[in-house]
Amino acid sequence: MMSDSYPLYGQAARAFDAGRYAEAASLYEQAVTGLESERGPDEDATLQALLEWGLACYNLRRYDEAEAHQRRALEGRIRTLGADHGDTLNTRVRLADSIGAQGRFAEAEALARENIALGEAKDWSLHQSVVAARLTLAWLWRRQERWAEATPLARKAVEQTHPFGEDSPFALAARHLLAECLLHTGDLAEAEEQAVRVHRQRTRKLGTEHPHTIVIRLDLARVLAAAGRPDEARPLAEQTLATSVRVLGNEHPHTQGLRELLAA
Repeated sequence: MMSDSYPLYGQAARAFDAGRYAEAASLYEQAVTGLESERGPDEDATLQALLEWGLACYNLRRYDEAEAHQRRALEGRIRTLGADHGDTLNTRVRLADSIGAQGRFAEAEALARENIALGEAKDWSLHQSVVAARLTLAWLWRRQERWAEATPLARKAVEQTHPFGEDSPFALAARHLLAECLLHTGDLAEAEEQAVRVHRQRTRKLGTEHPHTIVIRLDLARVLAAAGRPDEARPLAEQTLATSVRVLGNEHPHTQGLRELLAA
């Protein structure tokens, strides 16, 4: 018998995919509460909804809440599936992201490395959760401006996402991170190539108002400006700023980044 909370779970997932993260977080909260009551705290759907609730909070920059939900999901996965199950690995790497976003880099890196070790011990070097953990390591190093380490690992992650599809969200995230690293290491030609590919695919799949499209447009504008092409960078930033204000609000970091770019 299907739980009464499953429709809420589906609505939450659709809102998340559309980039409506505040709506998704509210719906996930209702879905998790219902699933815990109806199916139990360690039911697969309950734990997956907890993980996704954490992802919605992460995208709202509510990182402490994201960590709390994802930690509960990880503890449940370990109890029910074991420490090295694929679903457990996927949960652990998302928790590492939330911890890293709070600046606890050593703790986050330890979790990511644990994921890699557990996966590789099962000969899962190219399992999505293991590749994701390498991408998380690259992102953590990018956050610390450790470009010499972040850039080759981001490139390796891009290469390893090919089996998941060139236009998969996972592959695009890896390519976006590589573009950021290349911008900061001065390889502007390849940074533009990578950013253009991500921009094209996200615009086609997500539309111009999705937060992920907004941020790649910001980063593409940064690459164009750094390359000395303000006639291309400025119109893109101006157009994206209007969208970012409407979708994300005046105080969002993407909105502020666009304003800073236009003021430079």
